[in-house]
Amino acid sequence: MIRRRFWHGARLGLLIAGIAACSSERLVIPNYNQPTTEGLSNDPTAVQLLATGVLDGVRDGIAGMARDFGIFGRETYNYFPTDGRNISNYLVGIPGPQRLDPAGFASGNWTNRFQNQRNAVQLIDAANLNPALSAQQKSAVAGFAKTFRALELLYAIVSRDTLGTPVDIPADPASPAPFVTRDSVYKFISATLDEAATDLQAGGTAFPIVLHSGFTGFDTPATFLQFNRALAARVLAYRASLPGGCGATCYNQALTAVAASFASPVGGATSLADLDRGTYSVYSTAAGDTPNANSFAQQNYIFAHASIQSDAQSGPSGIDARYTRKVVTLASPVAPPSNLNITATHRFTIYPTPNSPAPFIRNEELMLIRAEANIFTGNFAAAMQDINNIRSVSGGLNPVVFATQAAGLTALLYERRYSLLFEGQRWNDHRRFGLLGLLPIDQAGQFVAKVMPIPQAECDARVTKPNGC
Repeated sequence: MIRRRFWHGARLGLLIAGIAACSSERLVIPNYNQPTTEGLSNDPTAVQLLATGVLDGVRDGIAGMARDFGIFGRETYNYFPTDGRNISNYLVGIPGPQRLDPAGFASGNWTNRFQNQRNAVQLIDAANLNPALSAQQKSAVAGFAKTFRALELLYAIVSRDTLGTPVDIPADPASPAPFVTRDSVYKFISATLDEAATDLQAGGTAFPIVLHSGFTGFDTPATFLQFNRALAARVLAYRASLPGGCGATCYNQALTAVAASFASPVGGATSLADLDRGTYSVYSTAAGDTPNANSFAQQNYIFAHASIQSDAQSGPSGIDARYTRKVVTLASPVAPPSNLNITATHRFTIYPTPNSPAPFIRNEELMLIRAEANIFTGNFAAAMQDINNIRSVSGGLNPVVFATQAAGLTALLYERRYSLLFEGQRWNDHRRFGLLGLLPIDQAGQFVAKVMPIPQAECDARVTKPNGC
């Protein structure tokens, strides 16, 4: 669904033009809230508007996803003062067996993902029918749209994991696509990213669309391809590590994808700015725009899990600098609503203002993906170079040494935890390595969720019910 604000300027422009040209003919204004592909193909501004809608659509889900995944991964508390369901629904759930309630908050991170995939498909169709675009420009738009379609589907499958998801976007929304297995979803994502990469390589020197400031340095087909390859590396690392996954084959492919991305050379990061280099979703407090909901200045009830402080390592200059840079002690402790959990004592400073951007993927993550791939393909020396580079530059910590995959994984998970804090990674990291049992339980009766539930509406819409209904 394209939001009204993206169409407002186009509607006003068309209205003025229509009035100027109107004589005895009736004024006909298209319905931009229910656009058709054919109608959009005749509008010179449609491709830009649809592309902006795709960027807005993916942005709208990031804050809530990081928050939800953070609760499951024991990074965050959501202590909304008058509603305890962020605890009771997420940490206690319902019995028989203990699980998240499909009718509760945890059925989220779903509808918007598939709506925005439909937006991406419609963008490709509109560009292909637009006579004003060259073949290269159409290819560039397809590469952009397919990359974001793959990213949205990645967010969806990480949330549902073994339950699977649909991968098709049917022309008729009333005819829901079938669910497929987790393995099939991940293969589809990799294939879509590879198709997008081919499109981008044939996309010429410039996009026919303008990307926002979160893509500074990645706003041509060639540089956007580096972002695409960064996402491909993430997906391949996930696939390699999953139970029954593709192991060393995918890890070697991940190394190739990292090399084609914007990652620093092995052990070559020189500063925090270097590690933060990447692509971001941008936010604003301007009228009609979206602020970053994970900023404490915007919503002051999102707190840091107590274990982040207790588990932080220390180095020559004191406690891990990633902890001191990203977390601060509260002036006074905050009790959870209805005393349903433990008292919060810390909050995040990662997003200091409602205008703070949130990353899609950063150099720091890419270097840790490369370290992971090297650990599980036996190149411990290269893995230690990247891990110790990050420990030094980002954490101010002494180097670590390991000579086994098990020890390397322990080192890797610590670095991923503090380098990617509140970026929605820890829950999936522990799950894909079979380590959810290591996540802390704050009170008796709580549990660590394995998957988010399939929304009940998705179950009701299908004669053949997917796993989890």
